[in-house]
Amino acid sequence: MKTWKRKAKMGLASILALGMLAGCSGGGESSNANGGSGGTSGKLPVRYLLPGNAPEDLDTVVKAINEKLEADGLNLDYQPTYIPGDAWDQKTNLMMSTGEEFELITIMHDIKGPNVLAGNGALLPIDKLLDEYGPQLKASMPDWIWDSAKINGEITYIPNFWLDTAFNDGMVTLRSDLLEKNNLDAPKSPEDLLNIAETFQKNWPQDNKNVYIKLLGEPATFLHTTYETYPFAVIDNLIYVDQDGSVKSWLETDEFKKDVQYMNEAYSRNLILKDVLTTPSEVLNKEELAGRYLYRPGDVGIDDKIRETFPGAEVNIYFLNEQQKFRSYAIRNSNGVSATSPNPEAGVQFLNWVFSSQENFDLVQSGIEGTHWKDEGKNKKETLAFTDAGGPKYELSTWLLGNVEMNRYSSTIDPGRLKRRTTVADDAINSVTIGFSFDPTPVASAYANSVAELQTSILPLMYGVVPYESGFASAIQNMKAAGLDTVVEEYKKQFDTWRAAQ
Repeated sequence: MKTWKRKAKMGLASILALGMLAGCSGGGESSNANGGSGGTSGKLPVRYLLPGNAPEDLDTVVKAINEKLEADGLNLDYQPTYIPGDAWDQKTNLMMSTGEEFELITIMHDIKGPNVLAGNGALLPIDKLLDEYGPQLKASMPDWIWDSAKINGEITYIPNFWLDTAFNDGMVTLRSDLLEKNNLDAPKSPEDLLNIAETFQKNWPQDNKNVYIKLLGEPATFLHTTYETYPFAVIDNLIYVDQDGSVKSWLETDEFKKDVQYMNEAYSRNLILKDVLTTPSEVLNKEELAGRYLYRPGDVGIDDKIRETFPGAEVNIYFLNEQQKFRSYAIRNSNGVSATSPNPEAGVQFLNWVFSSQENFDLVQSGIEGTHWKDEGKNKKETLAFTDAGGPKYELSTWLLGNVEMNRYSSTIDPGRLKRRTTVADDAINSVTIGFSFDPTPVASAYANSVAELQTSILPLMYGVVPYESGFASAIQNMKAAGLDTVVEEYKKQFDTWRAAQ
């Protein structure tokens, strides 16, 4: 592992000492309705809120995790609680507003970012907790990642450094085997990409040729590499920041206009589902999981189930304009220590234990070796236990809790993708915004209203449903009424102050 991974070391004796320290701080009985061992008298609960449905073998694995914790001398009781995605926001909001006790919470930055949670008083700053209870957790990630987790100068959440974003930004994934079968060259321009998508759709290897571009509710960074102003960062679909540190409204830039015009061209050519705005996300995601998309932004893989439907299917990533790798953001998922926890050190101590060894990490992420998975070499595994639906009986997704150097992937993963998923790009350029965390609290109402208005006024433009020429004027008027200018002004004020202090 890199030097940053081992700049702080802690042996078993130190782990044991931390366990005893945590044990002296109190604790008590607790219960868990969604799996786990329930309350264990005298042990500190690690109640961890996770989005989604509980794995089928959760109880079995949680029991094994708690046995390993006890064997390692840690006075902790791991209690994960899964909350379905459609109830996540409502349920977690209620838990936090009523002061319900838990230790850790998953933070999905594109749904409700850590700045919002911290501004609402839901998260604890954790610098001191990391120093005392989390030295190996802290050493498992480079300093610039931890810098990105600071709010008002304090580390306020635990980054999930499950991949280096330099390998996930600015590219598209598409079927390389279909390129070959259709005698097509790799795309080098936005127009090339549209023409390829059109050919794929026309010659799609199924009777049902209603297959479309997979869209994300975020800026089209795969187009941005072709713009003369690249590199630049887009924050929350609201703020544009270039490498000189200039801040302005993203929605009022020429770059945003070009994005919208490209998407509208794709929509006009029937490459985007006509009902994309009203079709449930579950339906769209199901199509992607079945391998039915013309291309997809970012770096995604292909699994054996898709290959059963499409024999010989292979995917690859493509840049429309190859440039030096750029991190427009550091991470987009993290974990927070709850302000409602009576023993917040328990959450940090648990994660420190997870990242203290590959064995612990594998147990939490993949389950019991020999039962749920088989070691296939560095960063690879074979899943052994499957549900009736064909999924793993136990797995904790890397985006929920992972590490770029410790994650394991299917032994059938494309070697190029495995390398991208398990490598840190030491030569990548970081956005000047990395290390800065915007605190929306001073403009909380304007920020919340702007984020909400994005879904109504801007998403139809971003998805190409509404042409820029006919839809932008009213959309930007709505955004300004919601408070866009106030948010941009406050971001610029805070960002300029932060840069001046560096």
